[in-house]
Amino acid sequence: MTIEESSFYKRFSPGLVRLLKMLLSRAFEECIGVGRSLKGPLAAFKDVILTDSTVIRLHALLEKRFPACRTNHTKAALKAHATMSVRGVGEQSIKVTAERAHDGPVFLVGPWVRGHLLMFDLGYFLTRLKSNADPMIVAVHRAHRGRAISLVGERLRDVIPRMQRQVLDVEVEVSFPRRRYGGRVHRDTQRLRVVGRLNRETGEYHLYVTNVPVEKLAAEDIGATYSLRWHVELFFKELKSHYRLEDMPSSKTVVVEALLYTAFLTMVVSRRLLALVRRRLAALADRIPEQRWAAIFASVTLELLATAVRPLRDVRILLRDLDRFLLHEAVDPNAGRHGLLVSVEQRTHRLHPMAAAA
Repeated sequence: MTIEESSFYKRFSPGLVRLLKMLLSRAFEECIGVGRSLKGPLAAFKDVILTDSTVIRLHALLEKRFPACRTNHTKAALKAHATMSVRGVGEQSIKVTAERAHDGPVFLVGPWVRGHLLMFDLGYFLTRLKSNADPMIVAVHRAHRGRAISLVGERLRDVIPRMQRQVLDVEVEVSFPRRRYGGRVHRDTQRLRVVGRLNRETGEYHLYVTNVPVEKLAAEDIGATYSLRWHVELFFKELKSHYRLEDMPSSKTVVVEALLYTAFLTMVVSRRLLALVRRRLAALADRIPEQRWAAIFASVTLELLATAVRPLRDVRILLRDLDRFLLHEAVDPNAGRHGLLVSVEQRTHRLHPMAAAA
């Protein structure tokens, strides 16, 4: 059977886009994933919230609506901003802007950030220290025996080349500008924690800045915890690899937006089914990784769609077969291979040099 374009193309309307956005918002309100508690070094936090964005190239005729940053090779591009919960509950959202929009103003914080670890913004935050940052060290959180060099009163970049310790855990004072008031820009200072982990292979320190106190998160767990940012990278990879997020051939804004929100909704449906499967296989839940599930889900989407149009008797048989297939194939046969979250909680995660530099 062949479906003519004219039979469905006009259904892409502003009303459809509003409906899809409303459905997506409702889906996030109901939360996706399994509301499991955090364990190990993450147990001190209510949740870990990740925020990041990905760029999607569009048809050049959409340049006015979605102007790109690098117009020498791409005229139009949008940016999808994701806020996601590592636990699978809590604050989650997807927002779409032009590529030129900065990430910061898109991510809105509120009272809900209390007790959460954010990567990256307010509340408890954890992020990589910029390479040009050179704050003053004002206190040391960890004493070292022997001929350890004095750090207090020194600039961070001055002492790094002279250090040999495996872990650096200090308090620094940073200066930053306040908003312009009365025609003048005032500066202020704030104390933050800087943690460095020595990479023995490269001889370089991976430096992180955070306001998480020592009693909530040990220096040895900082690098592995930061690697949880790969959750949001894998989130975008899943959308692009399995749910056609980058397949935006149309030159019409309304069509692009409809396809975008459809991809996001497909992801939500996939994660809701994943949550059900994990509940059914509770003892094996940690052996059902999201990327494996996404590939399995994408392979049966046509069969799932068929349940909406087939006779009830056929639907029951189809759902029974799908149920057996999904429960069997979802579990990673490698019992010793843990997902990222479990590895961090069990302190078995080893941070790859490339991941640490991300």
